[in-house]
Amino acid sequence: MKKLFFLTVAMLGFITTTYAQKINYGIKAGTNFSNISGDTEVDNYRVGLYGGLFVEVGLTDRISIQPEVLYSSQGAHETFKTFDASGVSSEEYTLRLEYLNVPVIFKYKIYNGLNVQVGPQVGFLLNADQKTEVGSYGYTLYDETENINEYITDVNFGVNFGLGYEFNNGLFFDGRYNLGAINIAQEDNLSKGTELKNHTFQVGVGYKF
Repeated sequence: MKKLFFLTVAMLGFITTTYAQKINYGIKAGTNFSNISGDTEVDNYRVGLYGGLFVEVGLTDRISIQPEVLYSSQGAHETFKTFDASGVSSEEYTLRLEYLNVPVIFKYKIYNGLNVQVGPQVGFLLNADQKTEVGSYGYTLYDETENINEYITDVNFGVNFGLGYEFNNGLFFDGRYNLGAINIAQEDNLSKGTELKNHTFQVGVGYKF
């Protein structure tokens, strides 16, 4: 996967220098709805933010390539509640994974401003922590955040699939699904065979200068 990503980047450099017709720069930001799959199945999505810069290289009237550099707050969230005659007890676990993501997106314009998007992504872990909150009868009994960088791999790879719509004034909206392609569990520090993969839906807005 790592070789494939860097081969894609090398091909991108060759294509852009050879066939580029138009280059645009821009900014984008939006909301992540992220989750983790594997040995730890989580039902609830964690809501976070992403944002950064991009360069769009037009190859034809319909086809372009868009490398991006994005800060992305991902992870997962789970809540367990128990009910009895005296009230409600709850346990909440929030896994926060902060990445510097570098997707390389291939865009194809379908009709007017509507386009489809697909491309690989590499993510560099900036920070990982887990917050645990335990409450009972409306009171917080335990609230602690623990750094877990040692349990998560430094690099993550994934594939993006998405749709976007661009207006003539440079404003655009897009939505993507990022499918984690590798196990992000640091097996040297976890049980052997542990598997965790990122899954993230993104909805955002941007502007091309």
